[in-house]
Amino acid sequence: MRRPWTLLAIAVAMALLLPTLARATGYAIYEQGAAALGMAGASTASVKDASAVFFNPAALARLEGTRFYVGGSALAPITSVTGVGTADGARPEYGVTEEMVKQVFFPPTIYATHRLMKGLGFGIGVNSPYGLGVEWDADEFSGRYIATKVDLQTLNGSACLAWAPNDQWSFAGGADAMFAKVLLNKRTLYSNPMLGISDLDIIETEMTSDFVPGYGWNAAVLYTPAAQWRLGAFYRSKVVVHVDDAEADFTQILTGITAVDAYVTSILPPDQPGSTVLRFPALWSAGVAFDPEPDWTVEADFLWYEWSVFTDLPINLETTPTLSSTRVEDYEDSWQVRVGAEHRRGDLAYRVGYYFDKSPAPGYAVSPLLPDADRIGVSLGVGWAFGPEKNWTLDAYGLGLFLNRRCGFTEDPYDDFQGDYETFTGMFGLGLGYRF
Repeated sequence: MRRPWTLLAIAVAMALLLPTLARATGYAIYEQGAAALGMAGASTASVKDASAVFFNPAALARLEGTRFYVGGSALAPITSVTGVGTADGARPEYGVTEEMVKQVFFPPTIYATHRLMKGLGFGIGVNSPYGLGVEWDADEFSGRYIATKVDLQTLNGSACLAWAPNDQWSFAGGADAMFAKVLLNKRTLYSNPMLGISDLDIIETEMTSDFVPGYGWNAAVLYTPAAQWRLGAFYRSKVVVHVDDAEADFTQILTGITAVDAYVTSILPPDQPGSTVLRFPALWSAGVAFDPEPDWTVEADFLWYEWSVFTDLPINLETTPTLSSTRVEDYEDSWQVRVGAEHRRGDLAYRVGYYFDKSPAPGYAVSPLLPDADRIGVSLGVGWAFGPEKNWTLDAYGLGLFLNRRCGFTEDPYDDFQGDYETFTGMFGLGLGYRF
């Protein structure tokens, strides 16, 4: 059984080379299968390809033969922030709109499954279920003292075993190993009203880490009470990654003012080891699928993210611990509703979906670091079965993600930033499946 491991090696290489971006609630990424995303991700009860490793591992016991599924998405976010405070009391200035640097992200996914015998199957997969990509103009953005760039990448490996004691029930359990790395950039500003100096950039701070592991587990169930009905549920545990090998680098930015440059040189911290803690929430999902006709499937899912695990983001410095800081986040548990439909006609399948995603972030945690808000997603998708035995499938989806306008404000008097954030994300994804 060499092929799954070869494909997994390819997926690891792809995930290491490509950045990721959070587009679901908080910094979660639910874009893990093109067929499922055509139905806005509503697939907990009806998933029927190898992406079941993510959407519901209990379905693995019902997938015949050996299957592979590989794909990815292109995500293109557009984010802006407009000042809502007074001109002398908040950044950005009242009424001024600033845009995030435009980027495109390509989170990959790959899965392999095999049915060992009737009622027993297993699956393995590699994906990026969490991530964050934020970048603002380092020289001009008014919130650059909070963040100029944030890059959180994850690489998750899953292995699941599924068992079906009869035609109605199937159960699954498995383990997850998640590797996470982070990059945080920001500027330090200097102001001296007595000298008529305001907002000079004096220090560039960068904190980086290598991939660090954290571990979790998953469980799932699938129940078919009648031919037309399926009920599914899965649970994925939280993962906490302790990043103890980070490196904090401090670079002086010369201002051309002799007195200021001399002062900064005297206080510039040395480059030094640092640490932080990255928290990834547990996820619950329950779904019901119904086939009103043999060529139709409709499904509704309810998801619950335990985002309350994300209490803060500590930045600890080893050589100059007095410069350590903790950004309070205080996220709340949040929920999503996803609904979708699929219509099959011959070799083609047509899909449509909608979802609502409740933001877990309180107003004071909405910042240039993570401008989160409630969001609505609308998707369209198509699938094509081809090949001599129709054992190949090609899936495509497009999704428009609309984030509600959200006012963010900070409560720290030394970190005064108030603004209205607006975001739209266009997504397109492909998935290629094969079974034998």
